Amino acid sequence: MHILHSEKNRNTDKRKRALELIEILVVVAVCIIMYFHERGATPRADGDTLPALGDRVLFGTYLGEPIEWRVIRNGNRGEVVLLSEHILTMKAFNAADSGDFNYDDDGNSYWSVGRTEADSNMELQAHVRGNSRWADSDLRAWLNSDRENVVYDGIGPVASAMSSHKNGYASEPGFLNGFTREEREAIVPTENVTNGNVLDGGEIRSTDLVYLLSEEELSWLVEANVNIRARPTAQAVRQDQTTWYNMYSLELGIEAYYWWLREPVPDTASNCYVVDIGYRSRLLRGDKAVGLEGFGVRPAVKVDTGKITLSGREPERVTAEETQEPDSQE
Repeated sequence: MHILHSEKNRNTDKRKRALELIEILVVVAVCIIMYFHERGATPRADGDTLPALGDRVLFGTYLGEPIEWRVIRNGNRGEVVLLSEHILTMKAFNAADSGDFNYDDDGNSYWSVGRTEADSNMELQAHVRGNSRWADSDLRAWLNSDRENVVYDGIGPVASAMSSHKNGYASEPGFLNGFTREEREAIVPTENVTNGNVLDGGEIRSTDLVYLLSEEELSWLVEANVNIRARPTAQAVRQDQTTWYNMYSLELGIEAYYWWLREPVPDTASNCYVVDIGYRSRLLRGDKAVGLEGFGVRPAVKVDTGKITLSGREPERVTAEETQEPDSQE
């Protein structure tokens, strides 16, 4: 009887230890889930984890230099949306089809301190200052091309079609030319809906590998605690042939600079919104014609992390002012 009683006690102890081990494992699992939830990260079935919102990652190169991105959206299928941490280049959104900014095909000038016909005739405005329609823009064609010679509709982004006849990029290889095949294959096409301009009268759909954010999508940066303001890379400043960054930002003691959204300004044919530099309280400016060549490009891209591993480091924290809600325009 004593032997049977001892055996029963040992079995009870084993069951007790097993239950305690299960409880410990459950607590550990809950802690792991809470950790990933707090960071915005999502565990994957293969054991890896999606980058967390706000993380910095490296992906692709531009002009031979690695591009640093911020994670601004996490998907449910291993997909993340990245936005470049810095302004990568200064380029016009779209060239003037007339071939000479603010001049028509007959050489008539629409440069004036007062209003001209190009301020009221929207078709003329688009022709001499560039059309603000994202789907047909030179910048979209360049961002989505991996070719050494990008194919453009019309004359393309030649320097003469820009406001100061600078920063032409018709002969520059496409943005994706600096990405490896593995990186390009990891990019997920994104179905974008963009407001049309005054000539369109409705929304325009496009399928993009690389794109610019809309005004509404700026809220993603707030959610990811990523700075809406951005400064250009040293390479972007060297490449820029204008002096606008120095004039509009540095002379005011500000490092942040204007960068394009794909959002057209209502009731115009040639203006798109840019994110302001932060010198005043406004978030956006709407007085920039798309043929102005000295403003920044901050691309966005969706990546399938099941096809490529994104390396990076922990995000830095920014202030509430730096991630203010996109609620003001001018």
